[in-house]
Amino acid sequence: MTNRQLNWKLLTKDVERWNFLRQHDQDETIINLEGVNLSNCNLENANLSNCNLSNCNLIGSSLRFADLRHSNLSHSNLIGVNLRLANLRGSYLVNAQLNRANLSEANMIHCTLNESDLSHSNLYETELIGSYLYKTNLSYAQLVNTHLTKAYLLLANLDYAVLNNTDLRWANLTQVDLSKSEIIFIKK
Repeated sequence: MTNRQLNWKLLTKDVERWNFLRQHDQDETIINLEGVNLSNCNLENANLSNCNLSNCNLIGSSLRFADLRHSNLSHSNLIGVNLRLANLRGSYLVNAQLNRANLSEANMIHCTLNESDLSHSNLYETELIGSYLYKTNLSYAQLVNTHLTKAYLLLANLDYAVLNNTDLRWANLTQVDLSKSEIIFIKK
């Protein structure tokens, strides 16, 4: 059995044990879980910081309170994932599928979400300060009390998105069309 298979099996069976081993592991290398199927798993509170989770299937999984700092989730399928209160600070989610995801109150400061699909997602009080959302699909997303200060939203799709008390101060909105968005109040 490969190390990746051992890591994957431990993670899905015993998150507390996984976290204990991560806490006491002196090896700072990135854990490679690329391409594993973690769909419909309960990964609440999991320490997945500095992990390569690219090309993973996480459909329907719960990652509430998970630590995903500086992880790579590019090209991963996160449709319907619960990431409420997760810490994704500095993570890469390039071309990730996050439609219908719950990202409420998540820390996504300095994330790279270029060309990702966040349509129909809940971004209530999500911190996206300084994040890159180039060509990101945010159509029908709920951006209520969302912090997008200094975010780069070049060519982002915000059609039919709800922007209520959304902080867009110093955000780069080059070629972003807000005419189809439901704007209740934005800070600019």
